Amino acid sequence: MEKESVGTNKAFEDPGTLPEGFVYRDQRGRYPWWVQSVDRITTEVDASTWERKVVDKILMMLGPENEEAKAQLEVARKRMLDKMRNNEPGGRLQDFALHYASETYFAAGVDIFTAGFITNMFDIRAAVSKLIHPPDELGVPRWEGTEEEASSMVEAAGLHLGASQVGFTALNPDWLQAMVEIDPEVEEIKTTEDGRTLVPEKMKYVIVLGCQVPMEAQIRAPSQIGDAADRSGYENRQMAWERMFNFIKGLGYRAEMMPGLMTPTIPFALMAGLGEMGRMNRLVSPLYGGAIRLETIVTDLPLALDKPIDFGLQAFCRGCKKCAKACPANALSMDDEPSWEPKGPYSTRGKKVWYDDCDRCMDYTGSQHLYCGACLAACTWNKDNKTSLHAVAKALGAKIPALSPFMAFMDDLFGYGLVPAEKRNDWWKLALPTKGFDSHRTRS
Repeated sequence: MEKESVGTNKAFEDPGTLPEGFVYRDQRGRYPWWVQSVDRITTEVDASTWERKVVDKILMMLGPENEEAKAQLEVARKRMLDKMRNNEPGGRLQDFALHYASETYFAAGVDIFTAGFITNMFDIRAAVSKLIHPPDELGVPRWEGTEEEASSMVEAAGLHLGASQVGFTALNPDWLQAMVEIDPEVEEIKTTEDGRTLVPEKMKYVIVLGCQVPMEAQIRAPSQIGDAADRSGYENRQMAWERMFNFIKGLGYRAEMMPGLMTPTIPFALMAGLGEMGRMNRLVSPLYGGAIRLETIVTDLPLALDKPIDFGLQAFCRGCKKCAKACPANALSMDDEPSWEPKGPYSTRGKKVWYDDCDRCMDYTGSQHLYCGACLAACTWNKDNKTSLHAVAKALGAKIPALSPFMAFMDDLFGYGLVPAEKRNDWWKLALPTKGFDSHRTRS
């Protein structure tokens, strides 16, 4: 079967390679010298077995109508209240309050007492979109410039609007869900009566945003304090996302969320050069490690694309295994080599990765009422470059990844990674920057 192309006459012949027919921007200065730009993602992909799935059942565990979810929720609620009554570090009333205050504006926040979504992201988008007046309403022409100028402008705006990393790639149909199609006949993204999502051919550009997670709170996972970091990361991501929608529309172009419920974001982030796939089956940034949350926007604003990157992570993760050891659910692979064989119904076939056991992860987090994030917080790449030791360590990890077991050992020896449970409450006495993270971290 012939593959669809997105806005060009060239097909995406391999899901992991650069599409033809686009402008690519100069990568110099984007990362430290030890990060290389490459023409394909470092994760092996098999186009012959790649599957485009419908992943719309992940949220079925949420909601009071689900009896299994209700039973699990009762167990989680009891455990949470027991921790409060016992003043358990990271589980006290003030920690719980911090957790929920951290997702005040996060549309996907879930109320433990109703097991349902508190807010709806579409309601939020309808409200905040009223702030924008596109050029046609103002009687002026829309912004025009080269693809390189557009990417430079959007990246600068993205960093101002709350993102820590901004990258650009193309809307590759291989990364979309099975019910999403590129249709040159439609002008707007629309859903058909049979459930298909049709995307205009002109909306072929993808903006990928990465937002930091406040590390001092995140390394106190799994706990309510760790959850406060996780929710802050997602809320920061959503706020940057909503702001970027408005910015693009304010220029006179269309901007929409990635079509298809639960469409994977990571493949687009890999293609946009925000990081590589790590052992935890998540993206790891060379700047922020696993402590980053991702979101995507599709647009018809012509952009110069970014290339994938290689900083030696595939070899590094073979020996490190720190995230897998930190997982309280034992849901991450300890195998030396990645695998082509998926684990569970939510895994996508056709890529060679260290698959995580999503069911085991969800069972643990659901029964504990935690978002966890311990694997992301434990990542050896999370440290910044403020000390010469850390800068040298990152360069060595990228260029001599065989040192990863030793580096993970030194990481533990110096007390990096997850904070022991008995010390979690120390977070409340730390002198922290605004929102818990340094916005200039590693960017110098």
